Amino acid sequence: MNNEEEIEEIIPEVVAEEVEVKVEKQAETLEAKKSRLEGQLARVNKDLGVVPERKAKSNDELDYGAKAFLVANGIKGEEMKLVEDAMKNTGGTLEQVLENKYFQSQLQEARDLAGTILATPKGKGGHSVPTDSVEYWMAKPMEDVPQEMRIKVVKARLAKEQSGGKFYNS
Repeated sequence: MNNEEEIEEIIPEVVAEEVEVKVEKQAETLEAKKSRLEGQLARVNKDLGVVPERKAKSNDELDYGAKAFLVANGIKGEEMKLVEDAMKNTGGTLEQVLENKYFQSQLQEARDLAGTILATPKGKGGHSVPTDSVEYWMAKPMEDVPQEMRIKVVKARLAKEQSGGKFYNS
């Protein structure tokens, strides 16, 4: 019976160790579990000789290197969107798209259009001053001035009054 008594004494210790092990496993965070399982998967793949597929980079967005290359070639801002669209449509590389004559004509057309928009005065007045300028609204009554222009118009009127003399001919 001596063995049975020893076994009875050992059983609670073994059960306590199993409980502690289970508690420790529950304390593992999801991130730790993910990295542990990924490591196990990598070892199994290596043992089997399986080459894992690399995730293909999305061609939807240009990386920093490609953007730097485009800036070095004089393409920036909205023109990069043109490059992305051309790469999607043709399936070509960045260099192939930049050398493409069709893309170059599209790029030149977009630049010309942007230059025309910037050079055209905004507003709809037959006067030489565009209707979105402060000079146009300075001569108008304050009630007619658009809300977003009022602060600029008041500042311009104050500056004009301070710079002018007190008399009409000074």
